[in-house]
Amino acid sequence: MFKSDQLAALQAVVVTQLPSIANESARRRASNFLTAGVVSSPSFPDLPFDGGALWSRKGPRSQQRYLHGFLFFTDWFGTVLADETTAVEAAERALQVVQTWAGLHPSRDHAASMAYHDETTAQRLINLISLHPFVVDRCQDEARTVLEPLMITTADLLADDSFHATGNNHGMFQDLALLYWAIMCAHDDDSRRYEYFNKAMMRLKLYFSTCFTSDGVHIENTPTYHLMVSRHVANVQKIAHAAGHEDSDYYLSLVHRAERFAIHALMPNGTFPPISDTQQTDVARSGMQKVFPSTEFAFASSQGSVGTAPPERCLVLPDSGYAIYRSGWGDANATFAFFSAAYNADYHKHSDDLSLFLRSGGIDLLSESGPYGYDYKHPFSRYAYSQFAHNSLVVDGRSLPRTDAGHDRVTLQRLEEHVDGFKVIGTNARYEDVVHKRTLTVMEESGIPRFDLEDDISSDTEHEYQLLWNLGTEVSVALRDQGFELFHQGRKMMDLTVTADVPTGMTLHEGVKKPRPLGWRFPKFGEAVPAKVVVFKFKGSRARVETRIRLADFTYADQESSISEERWSLYSGEIPLKYRFIPRTSAAGRSRLAVIFSSVDDIGHPAGAYEATLEKAGTSTLYISGDAKDRIGSHPTGQESAVSRSLQRLIRAVAEENGISMADVVTVGISDGGADALIHGLALSVGRIIVGIPHFGSEPIVSGPGDHILPLAPRNLAIGDQAEGAHTRDESPDTVVEHPRTSILVLQDDYHEAQRVLALLSGLRGTGAPSLCLTAPADLSGANARSVSEYFLAANLEQWVSGSQAEALPYILTPDAEGGSVSIRVHAPKGAQISYRLYKNSENIRRRSYSDQQVAVFDSLAPGTYRVRVFTAEAAGNHVEAFTTRWVTLRE
Repeated sequence: MFKSDQLAALQAVVVTQLPSIANESARRRASNFLTAGVVSSPSFPDLPFDGGALWSRKGPRSQQRYLHGFLFFTDWFGTVLADETTAVEAAERALQVVQTWAGLHPSRDHAASMAYHDETTAQRLINLISLHPFVVDRCQDEARTVLEPLMITTADLLADDSFHATGNNHGMFQDLALLYWAIMCAHDDDSRRYEYFNKAMMRLKLYFSTCFTSDGVHIENTPTYHLMVSRHVANVQKIAHAAGHEDSDYYLSLVHRAERFAIHALMPNGTFPPISDTQQTDVARSGMQKVFPSTEFAFASSQGSVGTAPPERCLVLPDSGYAIYRSGWGDANATFAFFSAAYNADYHKHSDDLSLFLRSGGIDLLSESGPYGYDYKHPFSRYAYSQFAHNSLVVDGRSLPRTDAGHDRVTLQRLEEHVDGFKVIGTNARYEDVVHKRTLTVMEESGIPRFDLEDDISSDTEHEYQLLWNLGTEVSVALRDQGFELFHQGRKMMDLTVTADVPTGMTLHEGVKKPRPLGWRFPKFGEAVPAKVVVFKFKGSRARVETRIRLADFTYADQESSISEERWSLYSGEIPLKYRFIPRTSAAGRSRLAVIFSSVDDIGHPAGAYEATLEKAGTSTLYISGDAKDRIGSHPTGQESAVSRSLQRLIRAVAEENGISMADVVTVGISDGGADALIHGLALSVGRIIVGIPHFGSEPIVSGPGDHILPLAPRNLAIGDQAEGAHTRDESPDTVVEHPRTSILVLQDDYHEAQRVLALLSGLRGTGAPSLCLTAPADLSGANARSVSEYFLAANLEQWVSGSQAEALPYILTPDAEGGSVSIRVHAPKGAQISYRLYKNSENIRRRSYSDQQVAVFDSLAPGTYRVRVFTAEAAGNHVEAFTTRWVTLRE
């Protein structure tokens, strides 16, 4: 309770806290109503008042809040109501607005949905309080008959416990409005002045004591809400101090604790990152610089132009779930990282658990979508709070819900914290039977930050996983094998590489709307801008993925991607397809074509380790992007058949335009790309097919012995008598279909896929096809499947380029000039007997007898050019296969 002699001081404090805008833009918007009867807003289209019809118009919730909360009056208080030339007219028009609204919405029972929304009602009272002195001075009678009755009934409603939004900032605004009314507008003889003052102060203390973590972070998961609530804590502290209230010191302490997070959460450009429902605004221009008592927040928000630099650059808050790094203060181009493992409340929560945001050089590198709005029925709003809009882990293609009962299943543990970095572990156990742990290590080397992540994923059952990296809108991306590079205006800014103990794939998306949004950035409410997102995909029950992020001393140093995103072309067929064609100038190169299928799981660098083979041979190459095929994953079979037709027409068109026959075409791919290479290679009767660990999905790939191949997966792409330009079977059952020579690498321990490939072999042999080569190296597992597949493709492409009919095993040939040796590592089937012959130029100079050794080292070699011929014999039987490696050189 305050004393009557404190009222003037309290009113002076409240006046400074009431909303008012006094710039030219506000004057122009306010004048629009006086001259044209139009309500203008900086965020929404103009609406004619039209006798109050604007309140019945349909529109987004944020616009309805703006209208029913009388928020447009904030443009009037410092402009047309303060200007003597327009004050009387403005007061009369404002009263007209209030009277019309009150007549249309006399009670909660017969009102528009937002008319008596909890926080909107509070905003309406606050704006009526601000309006009151302007109206009393010029229209005293109308103020008492129109304005004050509405204010009193609104205050009574806000004081009603059944209407109170306890536990969130909506309730805070209700109590602030009630507090302001008690101080500014209640009559001296009205007992509600002191009753409502005390009730508001009690409620506010209850809210503020529970809405901050022990670290001093507001629990509603959003930096802008943290700042907004902190400002109101400071405002209430001033009121408590003026009233001599016992809670004054408590609020002062709380403001000091809240300042630390507010300082560190600011990016180097003076705005907050687009975390959760954060709307990015320039804090220095928002009037928020003086919220906190020290000058450090002013320094952070002004990019160092005023105030004092904070003493620390890193902040780890385990209880709140945040870890923040920056390379320096007062530098707009400084590096800034924000890691979130926070589920502190349901309010404004997004499914952003374990997401990492990264900014450097004045641009966002790894970003998030930001909020689209509060209309949760809109697809973009749902996308914005889903895991797909954040740098998180998605399980089985479904995002976690925005909120659930999993508050205590998202945690942050601090392992190390230094002046220039930290090591933390974030845990997300909100999934049904998956636990995701992400370890983030930030350290500086010669003043440059390095970011290393370890994602440990565990489950008792097998799942499909996606790790997403949403990119900033100002960067371009070049995809690499198991990673990517980011560029800005031709300058390399970052690269990211991934290693894993399971096969991983990578896809790139931008501005996708269906079947669900993917790859979007929302700079402000209601505004959508396409943005790139890189998705790493893998399968299994358990996985460990290590990610290395570098801003200098790059992993992909001095490389120029020959198939970077900017250099893809679009084939405008029945279904548009992205492709990249590299023609060769040599006679040999012009006469052959290698078709490289990107996997749906791996668009990152479709040629991988075997690209060098094609470049060295000078073979024309056609890269077909996997993202076009990925987009139709949920479309009906007819659409999938259309993709099949488009793919085959594209290959035929490129071959015909360059005078290349199908017999001189090889189709190549890994995983889903391997299945595509096999399916379309067979359909087009190309000369050669080479695939690694093909993934066919779950449907049968052979309909029966002697039938044509009918692959129903991964995307129901038809071949055989259903394919574009394929050979067709006539009525005679003895017709033999020509099939190309095909080499397939499979996982020996993957029973499911091996049986499917064996079924394929059986089906082909039933049509009279020549024998296919099926290779299952003994040491091939999920951990090395990708790299060994690339060696397998490279080895067999070498045979194809040289004109050899040999079937090659995957191998690694390493020259060591300093040691004078050449070593070879062969990945052979279990039980295989291997013999090696070393050639210098054309002379056989060394040999190794048959054994089960898959490694051979030839040392004490003179400078020269060497290659190895490898012989393999089956464990049982005398059948021998042989192939010859590429040449390597030992230099002096």
